[in-house]
Amino acid sequence: MAAIFNECHRVLRDDGVLTIMFTHKSANAWDGLGSALLQAGFTIETSWPVNTQPTKSLHHAQKNSAESTIFLACRKRPDRQSNGRVYLSGIEADVRDITGNALQRSADQGLTGVDLLLSTYGPALSVLSQAWPVYSTETTADGTSRLLYPEEALDIARDEVVRLMTTRLVGREVSFDAYTDFVLIAWSVFGARSFPFDDARRLALATGGLDIDDLKAAKLLTTKSGNVTLTDPAGRLAHGDGPGVKHNRHHFERLIDAVHTMCYVVHHDGATAARHWADERGLTTDDTFTACLQGLVNAIPRTRTGDEFNVPEAALLNRIATTCYPGIIQTPQDPAQYEDLRLDLS
Repeated sequence: MAAIFNECHRVLRDDGVLTIMFTHKSANAWDGLGSALLQAGFTIETSWPVNTQPTKSLHHAQKNSAESTIFLACRKRPDRQSNGRVYLSGIEADVRDITGNALQRSADQGLTGVDLLLSTYGPALSVLSQAWPVYSTETTADGTSRLLYPEEALDIARDEVVRLMTTRLVGREVSFDAYTDFVLIAWSVFGARSFPFDDARRLALATGGLDIDDLKAAKLLTTKSGNVTLTDPAGRLAHGDGPGVKHNRHHFERLIDAVHTMCYVVHHDGATAARHWADERGLTTDDTFTACLQGLVNAIPRTRTGDEFNVPEAALLNRIATTCYPGIIQTPQDPAQYEDLRLDLS
């Protein structure tokens, strides 16, 4: 890509426009694209998503896919007067601001899942390209400041997306733990139980500085062939004092463990037992726990085959909300009825 964009820069008129179509959902691919454009001397003037792929059914919600193409309009970067070095901290607020605007705009246009996340990458790279060169506060081996990797600006964009999407899913600003944030946002962004390892790694960083080994140790996911798979409640039974599902535990370090344990209880012992279990632990009146349930109800795909939910957790949360938490709003099955759930960041 670097060689191609260098040649594009050579042959393009000074007032010309380079328009790029980019669909790849891998974070590494976006980092490579950003690096190649910046090194070739381009700025990203604007970007917009266009739905170019056939709509695919989530059905069993096993795989995620990008259904839109991102268009990037680029121009030659003009020489600018140097007012001293620009560091990431100097553009972070601008990256967060433009990410929020892009997220709102894309949601208004009907984008969801991974497409919604990807729609913020172009604007984040735009801020970086306008200020380029931008430096990291870290130094190289010889003690000089190193140039910023585009993925570091994208990490800020992902962090802002996590904050805003949690607010949208729950209905108010709320603070969960990093593990719960990961599961909540992963279901919302990818809409699937399995998704690429690299995207999982970057999302884990954005949701609290976690890594994949942390999530595996918590029994929240497994890895195989370049993908990760979220573990269902039945697969998270705890041994001893370890993390996961344990029905006789009274205090949970991670909210997602409490949610999955309640799902396990309702599945094996019924709704009445689940209500009694939650009452004993003060969870039926715990606003943060209720907010977590509301977020997961909104995040996990509620598609059905016949009368059965395709994702087991959706069915279990449906029973919990119906019998124990009447205040939880359950999203409709028909996507055409989602107008009242549209993103509103005003």
